[in-house]
Amino acid sequence: MELKEKLELLNEKSSVAEIQKYIKDMKKARRFDGVTIEREMMLFLEELGELAKAIRKNTKGHLDIAKEYNDNVEEELADCFIYLLSIANMNNVDMFKAFKDKETKNCDRVWK
Repeated sequence: MELKEKLELLNEKSSVAEIQKYIKDMKKARRFDGVTIEREMMLFLEELGELAKAIRKNTKGHLDIAKEYNDNVEEELADCFIYLLSIANMNNVDMFKAFKDKETKNCDRVWK
């Protein structure tokens, strides 16, 4: 099955595990599966910076008030999500399980 067909099978009811599997297949199909964890982390951090910049500009926190900004927070969030799941795959982490385990601990914490 081609990558685009796999993508079309995903929808708003897809599990995190299904999306994580798609990311693994996508990296292999695009020959990014040989990227080191260090490089993947650097790319993720770059995307986080782009997200921060998009949010700053979209909230009128930009410096040049005469310039029109078209930064897309949605796309930057998607890029960050892709890299996050890729890093999880590279570390054999089931993100759904990690989320549930961590949030279970957080539920037992006292928040002020």
